[in-house]
Amino acid sequence: MDGFRVTYTVECAESAALLSPDRRETLERGLAVLARNPYHPATAPIGTHEDNRKAQVAPGVLIEYVVAHAVMVVVVLTVFDESLYLLADVPGQVERGMEGDAALGGGG
Repeated sequence: MDGFRVTYTVECAESAALLSPDRRETLERGLAVLARNPYHPATAPIGTHEDNRKAQVAPGVLIEYVVAHAVMVVVVLTVFDESLYLLADVPGQVERGMEGDAALGGGG
């Protein structure tokens, strides 16, 4: 990667290693863009410190990172699994063992 060196906390590195190859490659491509400009307009500061930032680097992949000198440290990696949404009308949704409202406490 050009520009800033990208590194992960131990926890984030472990999470990234568990991603599917396709999702991992997408994460790496997004990080390559951020390595060239960690203050990219598609990112946002966290709190009042400009060097603490967040970005959605790929569909369903959100990171929080810290910029220090020439290094970006990914401190939070959140991966959203679309198959686990609660709403049954979401395209691609797989309901997992839920039968009607009874599973949600609606009983009857």
